[in-house]
Amino acid sequence: MRARHRAAVLGAVVAALALPALPAAAAAPLPETVLRIKAIDWQPRTGNVEVTARVKCTGRGSFRWGVALEQRVRARNSSNVPCDGDGYLSTLVLDPRNGRFHPGAAELTTEQIVIGKDVGIGSTTLERIRISPPGRGAR
Repeated sequence: MRARHRAAVLGAVVAALALPALPAAAAAPLPETVLRIKAIDWQPRTGNVEVTARVKCTGRGSFRWGVALEQRVRARNSSNVPCDGDGYLSTLVLDPRNGRFHPGAAELTTEQIVIGKDVGIGSTTLERIRISPPGRGAR
């Protein structure tokens, strides 16, 4: 698999900018998260792509993951993950609405947003993938 990864921190946001900074010990930590893409499945009947990931969030805060796929058409979707410590599989359906995805080269963008009590951090990863026909595996 030839992949080009580009990671970018989208930013950190402090909840109370007008208040004096809190000591580091008083700041609540970000929740711990897991996001691992497990499958990218092309649906030949609809032209949609299903992206399945293992997700988990532990701690106080919130976690949102999303994906965008671009070929000659584009689609994106996202989902919130409860921060209850349970891991599970989450599937996002990418429906380009103005066309169809096809087997071949595509760009997959994976996004994560983690928010704690006092701070939020986001990241994005761009990867070149190949959409495979059913039964041949993805990526």
